[in-house]
Amino acid sequence: MYGEFKTPSPAGTYVTLRLSDDTGKSQVMMSDLYYERATCVEVVERAHGDVLVAGLGIGMILHPILRKEAVRSVTVIEKYQDVVDLVLPTLPASEKLKVLLDDIYTWKPRRGQCYDVIWFDIWPDIEATRLPEMARLHRRFRRYLNRANPACWMESWHRQETRRMARQQRNAKQTPQSPLSVQPEESA
Repeated sequence: MYGEFKTPSPAGTYVTLRLSDDTGKSQVMMSDLYYERATCVEVVERAHGDVLVAGLGIGMILHPILRKEAVRSVTVIEKYQDVVDLVLPTLPASEKLKVLLDDIYTWKPRRGQCYDVIWFDIWPDIEATRLPEMARLHRRFRRYLNRANPACWMESWHRQETRRMARQQRNAKQTPQSPLSVQPEESA
């Protein structure tokens, strides 16, 4: 699960956001454990200009992003009203922030709108089956990325790790497994 976990979170109190599916099964959507924080550092560092974030989560990345002077606006698209109701009051009041209740797969930015940074973080896990969803979002939002800005950037949470996992799974399936095994002979 989640690649190599080299640095565990120290003992303490952490926040997790759990969502239930239609069957009532609950799963962790996001947490503020060390690993989750580490996987979000790049978006915080790259955030500037107009930022689009798909998935409010626990709002963890928004605190440092909203403090950045280089950030002009942050638009967050969140699918679940319960998440907005729970998390929005914990965020700093800022004229930069706009949280919209919508589905990133169907939402459209207003005509002419471009973003300098686009971040998709809507998956609770790292699964190779997520790659087509990521590709679909990247294709769909490519036109909204501000290409006039040489520092523009668009990424999905853990896309590179997910690609690596998919390659490893493909390679494992392609590696022929011989029913015979050869054991080296011991010399007397």
